[in-house]
Parts: sequence; C-alpha cells; structure tokens
Amino acid sequence: MRAPLSRPQTANAPPPADAPRAVSANFLITREDYANYRAAAGRFAVSEGEFLVVRLFGAVMLLCCFVFLFFLGSDVQEFWLDALLGVCGLFLLLWGKMLPIWLRARAGNDYDENNRLVEACSVAVCAEGIDVDRPRYRASLPYAMLAGAYEDKNIFLFSLGAGMSFFLPKRCLTGEECSQIREYLSSALQKKFQQEGAQTNG
Repeated sequence: MRAPLSRPQTANAPPPADAPRAVSANFLITREDYANYRAAAGRFAVSEGEFLVVRLFGAVMLLCCFVFLFFLGSDVQEFWLDALLGVCGLFLLLWGKMLPIWLRARAGNDYDENNRLVEACSVAVCAEGIDVDRPRYRASLPYAMLAGAYEDKNIFLFSLGAGMSFFLPKRCLTGEECSQIREYLSSALQKKFQQEGAQTNG
C-alpha cells in the first residue's frame, strides 16, 4: 500500500526574494501635513467633470460681461451689474485654484485650535492592501474596501467613502517608495486611483 504524498509546509516559509515589499512609514502629523491632507481631500471630492462645468459657467459669464459692456454703453447701474457679472465669472474660472488655498488656510486654523490633530501615525502599503495605525483607528484594509485613492505632489490620500480618509505624506518616502506605492495603487484600484499634476501611473 502506497503512502500518501506529503505536502510541504509553507506556512512559515519566507517570502520569495523577488516578492514586492511593503512600504511603511511612521510620522507625526504636522500643521503642513494636515493642510496638505485637507486640500487633497477637497480636490479628490470634486470630479474633473464638476470642475469643467464650473469653469464653463465662468467662461460664459465673462463672455456675457464683455458683450454687455460693449452694447450697454455707459449707464452707471448697468455698468456695476456688468462688473459684478465679470467678477463672478472670474471667480468661477479660478475656483479650482482657489479651493485648495482656502482649504489649506482653514485646515491650518483648525490644527492650531485642536491639539488632538497632533498625533503619531503608522501606514504600510503592500500589494494586498494597507495597514493604518492611529491613536483612535487601527485597521488592515484590502484594496477592495477603498473607495479610491489620490496622489498629488505632497501626499497619498486613501478614501474609505462617506468622508472618511487617511493619508501618507511623501516627505516620509523616497522616490523609489513613491513609485512602488503608485504601482500598487494603479494595479489594484485602476480608475479609482487619481493623480494630479505631473504624476504618472506606474
């Protein structure tokens, strides 16, 4: 009678040498970190389509301003109404650039007034998901649980949906580690991973 073949025990086997490594960082949230986070969260919450619609309305209002200014002449009351139309149009055109500035300023004030925002965090990103450890929150999150992720020149933002998110500042990472995280997010989240500026997937 033949003995059954035994399966090798792999539970405690070390990972292959070429296995993708986790990227981890421990950091204390600074005022600048929190401002960067709030600005990125606001930018991530507004889609490109919404920004486009706002800019389109701004361009239309500015065009109307010039048309009305040309045809309405020098009537004082109509001139002020036309000027108001132009200011509103300019505001909508520049809203996408002014929103992060306003959010950063507000975040700085919140940070100065709230000591609990100064906390130590640990974030680890690997091919399977993300581990986050904060004083009031600890979790191991597979990528399927993320509503999306966002990258700008300052941070990686990870969204859980319903206004919940956490972040990893790039000041704690090397260029190689940023590229590794970008590769993980691009592969796992695909279109749910958004980037700003000159950042490129992979």
